[in-house]
Amino acid sequence: MTATMPVDQQISINETIIEEAKNTPVSPGVTLSLKTSDGQEIALPAGVERVLLQTLASISDHGEVSIGRIPNELTSTVAADMLGVSRTTLMKWARQGKIGSYKVGSHTRFTRDEVQKAQQQRAHDRKKALDRLLTFEVENDDVFDD
Repeated sequence: MTATMPVDQQISINETIIEEAKNTPVSPGVTLSLKTSDGQEIALPAGVERVLLQTLASISDHGEVSIGRIPNELTSTVAADMLGVSRTTLMKWARQGKIGSYKVGSHTRFTRDEVQKAQQQRAHDRKKALDRLLTFEVENDDVFDD
């Protein structure tokens, strides 16, 4: 899945760019547009805008970004890595119908969309669990004195 990009197509991020990214206000509701040499503004499609804003946020937060295209068909190993679970767990989820899969010969494959849907569901479940934990902590504050 990883390919080496020619050096002339790579983008280097130095400390100046990281500082500029940190000083660029990116908050909810911010939009991006292109401006032509004659001053005409061109709105970016929502998907392109989202990628660019996430790129800026990643540079600001981590000082790095990696952008690549995920193939439509994924092996169980790649899908498990993307989900942050073992291959065994992923295969169990597939057998239980928690994630869609299909066979290519004797090999199980997953679509990019199914894996991304599972990633979103896992993030949603983690957020709900954290919210329940925080609510429990507030409701039982007297029990958990520091």
